[in-house]
Amino acid sequence: MPRPRHTLEARAPRITHLYGTSLKWTKVPQKTFLTPETALQLRAEGYTMALIRSGWRSSRSISLIRYAQRIAPPSDLP
Repeated sequence: MPRPRHTLEARAPRITHLYGTSLKWTKVPQKTFLTPETALQLRAEGYTMALIRSGWRSSRSISLIRYAQRIAPPSDLP
């Protein structure tokens, strides 16, 4: 019998690198997860993109600006 899988909404993806005002990818601490609070905090610090783990050996980049717009109304964003 196959093992039950979790959906991405059930657990937050792990952030591995951030891209911001330094114009290069920087590593983040090991246990940094992409949550709405983390996304808004990182966006306020000037980061624009995040590289997240999307599988065992794969990752993908996402825009923190678009992610923040999806989770918060546009009037709440700086």
